[in-house]
Amino acid sequence: MTINERKSLPLWKKLIIFVVSFILFLIQLATFGAVVYLFYSMSSNAYQGILGILFGISYGVGIVYVLFIVSRPISTSYKTTWAILIMAAPLPFCVLYTTNSLVRYFSRKKHEKINKELEEHYRDTIGITYEFDNTLDANFTNVLSKETYAPIYEGCNLKFFPDAKLKHESMLEDLRQAKSYILMEYFIISSGRCFNAIYEILKEKGKEGVKTYILYDDVGSKSFSKKEVENKLASLPNVSVCKFHPVSLSLSPTINYRDHRKICVVDGKVAYCGGDNLADEYIHEVERFGYWRDNAFRYEGEVVDSFVKMFCNMWYSTTHELLNFEKPILSHERQKGYVVAFGDGPANVENPGYDLFYSLINSARKYVYISTPYFIIDDALIQTMCIKAKSGVEVCLLMPGIPDKKAPNYMGRANYRKLLLSNVKIYEFSPGFNHAKNIIVDDEYAFCGTINMDYRSLFLHYECGALIMHNEEILKMKEDYYSALSKSKLITYQDWKDSPTYQKFIAFILNIFAPFF
Repeated sequence: MTINERKSLPLWKKLIIFVVSFILFLIQLATFGAVVYLFYSMSSNAYQGILGILFGISYGVGIVYVLFIVSRPISTSYKTTWAILIMAAPLPFCVLYTTNSLVRYFSRKKHEKINKELEEHYRDTIGITYEFDNTLDANFTNVLSKETYAPIYEGCNLKFFPDAKLKHESMLEDLRQAKSYILMEYFIISSGRCFNAIYEILKEKGKEGVKTYILYDDVGSKSFSKKEVENKLASLPNVSVCKFHPVSLSLSPTINYRDHRKICVVDGKVAYCGGDNLADEYIHEVERFGYWRDNAFRYEGEVVDSFVKMFCNMWYSTTHELLNFEKPILSHERQKGYVVAFGDGPANVENPGYDLFYSLINSARKYVYISTPYFIIDDALIQTMCIKAKSGVEVCLLMPGIPDKKAPNYMGRANYRKLLLSNVKIYEFSPGFNHAKNIIVDDEYAFCGTINMDYRSLFLHYECGALIMHNEEILKMKEDYYSALSKSKLITYQDWKDSPTYQKFIAFILNIFAPFF
């Protein structure tokens, strides 16, 4: 169900879900096949006429669906994939497309209702409207403020962590200082030293009366240690725990929409957000796929309100419990620059993460540095990167040297050819797995958060992150990027040509269906 992060469901549940889904699909496909078979086998002209009409109607409906899809303002890759499948087998794929569209529609309606219910509660979380002299500043902030209503804040205190272990140590110290409440929202929570350190602090804070709310994704955190984590958290005083979209045999149509966010908030004063989950591989306590590279940010100031609101929105949508926190008195060092923290997800009418990535790449004048663990995107983003590189802008893409999954890696490498021919520099992080998700542009703009450059993150996951403008921490991100490049292999066009044919074939097939997964 997800191609990102670690494997999720136990094998027996995977088999049940696969078998049930496959049987349902075969039933639809068999129905369509029976119509085709009967059309050619029935000797009666009358039956042939009726079946011919039904056959023609099914393809007529398929053509109407394809024309409708082609006219929609969605990714060309989505249009192509749906068009191919519907024309190959109109009946099952028209049903599948309709189901998918209805699920997205009702998800959006649900979140619109939630946003309206929460609007009065968060009316004071508006931020400040700025009239930027710089056109690029205005363009970036407009993309996010109009699509997510995310406030723009000036003078917040930001700290960049080039390694998740450093972030973990800082977060533990802030958790120890908690006086009122703690919010934690993660895709993966796994037993181990990382979790145990947090658990001990939450136990002490619970005794002191500090309330903790933990929201985790049921698919991301599905592992052999899940019960151990659940039982330990359930034993703590003043700790409330909730699963996002729990998985069971009675599958919800929204099962494919996962909570991929990574947020920690302490007392409304401090927030953390980055690519790391609560598991030992992120802090180098265990080794998975070599050295695990990740980034994160610590936020102080008014922008923390945005992370509180994101958490409360997801908590309310899952539990129908409205959380109410008093605004803290803030006292922090004020830095130059602006920050916009925002959430993204399938319930959004627009795709703010995708639109921001496109705008950042397209705006680059000197350089654009991209770090991502997966690179499965549409032609529009690839073409934008190519045009920028051809125009003389330094375009760099940093990918894993040791991937966590082979198939997504093959799919990402399939996109190398066009980039390399356009002078885009592609590096693979030799020491291990590059899991950092950020974009740096011209020393002035940056994104850091949870969004991978793949269809799942950009269109199907609930994600979050921040646009950072004119802040000194951007230069530290750049230094860390250079440090990673110095340990990475520069990929040449010959390297791509020499990659095994079977890998290219697998990627060719899977990339056709990439928008679905």
